[in-house]
Amino acid sequence: MRHLTSDEHPLVAFLFEQAGLSHNPASLRVEPMDDGGMGSLAFSPISPSRRFGRTAAECMFSDQDGVSVSAALNLDQHGEPLELDMLKVDFSALVRWPSADSLRP
Repeated sequence: MRHLTSDEHPLVAFLFEQAGLSHNPASLRVEPMDDGGMGSLAFSPISPSRRFGRTAAECMFSDQDGVSVSAALNLDQHGEPLELDMLKVDFSALVRWPSADSLRP
């Protein structure tokens, strides 16, 4: 587990704000998910007892290669951050994390 990188922080902070969550994204610990390099992150604690509850916020952005990326903040059954689910429409690896001004709700 590790803290968010400076590249990941703008996207996570944007989604937390959109979701109205009071968590401080800088204090979160994450682990990259096995998604082919698209950028998905699992939030700590990682446990088999945690289950998907709902999607709290979503946004879109264009990767550096021009391919659209969808990002969703998913919460667990208790309303706690579960994962940042990233999906690049062509399923390729993420080239660059977005800047805050490139995010579209």
